[in-house]
Parts: sequence; C-alpha cells; structure tokens
Amino acid sequence: MKVSIKNAFNKKRVLAVIAIFAVIVVMIVSNPEVGEFFSSTETVRLNFQTGVEYDMVDYGNEMLLVNNEGVFAIDKRGREAWSVVAATASPQIWVNGRYFMLADINGKTVRTFEKEKLVAQIETENEILSAKMNNNGYVAIATDELGYKGMVMLFNKNGNEKFRWHSGTGYIGDIDVSDNNKLAVAQLTTDKDKVYSRIIMIDPSSDKEPECIAELEGIVMKLKYRDNGTLIAVSDRGVYAYKRSGRQRFAIDFGGRKPVECNIENENNMVFAFDSGLNSIVLESYSSNGKKRGSYDAESEIFAIDANGECIVAAKRDGIVRITPKGRVKKEIKASKDVKDIEVFAGRDKMLSLGGDSAEIMKIR
Repeated sequence: MKVSIKNAFNKKRVLAVIAIFAVIVVMIVSNPEVGEFFSSTETVRLNFQTGVEYDMVDYGNEMLLVNNEGVFAIDKRGREAWSVVAATASPQIWVNGRYFMLADINGKTVRTFEKEKLVAQIETENEILSAKMNNNGYVAIATDELGYKGMVMLFNKNGNEKFRWHSGTGYIGDIDVSDNNKLAVAQLTTDKDKVYSRIIMIDPSSDKEPECIAELEGIVMKLKYRDNGTLIAVSDRGVYAYKRSGRQRFAIDFGGRKPVECNIENENNMVFAFDSGLNSIVLESYSSNGKKRGSYDAESEIFAIDANGECIVAAKRDGIVRITPKGRVKKEIKASKDVKDIEVFAGRDKMLSLGGDSAEIMKIR
C-alpha cells in the first residue's frame, strides 16, 4: 500500500510530538525545578508586614484580609484589588452575600460595606460583645448594658435601629440574624456548679414575647442560621438544629470530646476538629441533616482548617492536605512557610495560606 507524502508528513509530525512529550516527561522527573514549574502546586508569593495578625474570609472571587488598619481585598493572582482604611482595636469580619461587616469587638463601632463602598456606620453606647449580618444588610449587635446581662439590637441596611431587647436572665454568648430578620440569642447561665445555655428566638416584627426553645448543658459557642431558616447551635458538647417553629430537627453528641475548631457555614458539610490525644487531630464531616459523612485522622497536629462547599483543607506540619467530606485525601501540597491560617477561594481551585511574615496562593485542584 502506498503512503502519500501528506500522510507521511502527518505521521512524522505525530512522532515528533510524542518525542517532545517524552523529553518533557524526563525533564519533569529528573529536574525538581522543572517539575515544580509544570506542577499544579504553583504558588504566588505575597509579602506582609511581620508581627501583624490577619483574619481572612472569601468574598465573591476575592479574599479579604483584615487587621487593625483595615481590609485588603486580594485576587487569585495575589494582587490587591481594593482596600478599606478602618482602624479597629479588635476587628471581626462577617461576609454575607454582596455585603461584609467590620465590627470592633469590645469597641463601639460597626461598619458595613459593599466592596470598598461604605453602606452604614453604627455607633453603640456600650461595648460590643458580638455582631452578625444577613444577606439583606441587616445587622444584629449584642452589647453590654447597665442593669442587665446584655442587650441585642437590630439595625436595617441603612444603620437605623429597628429593635432592641434586654437580657435579664443570662449573659449573651453568640447571636445571629436570619435572612427574614429573625434573631437568635444564646444566653449563658450558671446554676451552682452547672453551666448551661438557653437558646432564644426573637421575631422583632411580632408583639409576642421572645421564646426560649431549648436549654442545653454546656456553653453554646456559635449560632448560625441556614438559608432555609434552620438554626444551628454548636456547644462544647454537641450540635443542635432547630426549625423555624423552634422544634428540634436533630442533635449530634460529641461523646465527651471537645471540638478545637468548627466550620458550619456550608449547607451540607459541617466540619469539626477534635483532639484525639498524642498531638493528633481528627476531622469529622456532617450533612445538613446531622448525619456523619466521614472522618479523617491527621495522625499529627493540625494548625488550621477551612471548608468551602465539598472542599476541606487542613494545614499540618508538613504541608496542606485537601480531603473530601468522606475523609479521602485528594491532594497533598508542601508549604514553604509555617502556616498559621488558610482560606479557600470561592472557586475552590485555589487557597490562601498565611504564615508569620508572608502568604502563598496555592492551587488545590
């Protein structure tokens, strides 16, 4: 059978491509620097002021870094997209939808923003204990109050006060505000040697008295309204979920273990870190119905975790590991610096790792 010149050329070209590909493979295997260039663990390095603590949270396609001077938005290429100058002694940031909130905990100022645009500034009479914001821009603030155990206020998007409630029977732990502007409050109470928490639901638009829907042993550390109106309460003993009506949906018993960290922001992937002893951490993932999805034994210390959707990342001494909710390892990445905090970008393909004096943006997918 005759082979045309055209077909022969095509075959030679295919052979040449194969040969070039083979050379590249050899280079990658034999040269670590070349291998790193082609690897998906490519990093972009950022320099930060040493000795300054930063908090961070994903916001749209960007990452917000917060310190006492203000907020800095970083894109996935490590460039500063925009910034906000806002001096705070003890900043706490909260993101919900297109808004983010900057509260000065133990101070008296709360600011809300839409990117770098100031939406509202709220000044309180007493020190702020906690603050949360819903995706409508409404802000709930808990403060000290003379003569009471605390006070909770609700402000609309423009910073106008709409409601206030005084807590007379228990100190205020955490609070939250739902997307339909309902309030949840965790009251901390002591009875002799016993510490317990009361979960209060408040409808600011109703004349009805606030309802105590549950009394729980231990300290409720975190409250979070989900998109469907379910309220999640995390204590040092377990997780409890309540319907809009106040009836309990489910409970997760920690079995005497104390969580060292938790992430309950995702709808179907709540992640908890437990100290299993011998400097080893176990991560457990639970569904929105309270069912255990899986676990991962790090067999070492974990310095930081983050969960974004189905993506879970953990920082260990020897680098970063990405795992699934079932506990299966999908990727391991070496970190060139000591890792203090990590946060996954919204696209879940990259993450920002903060060290003592620098930061790295890493590909995790």
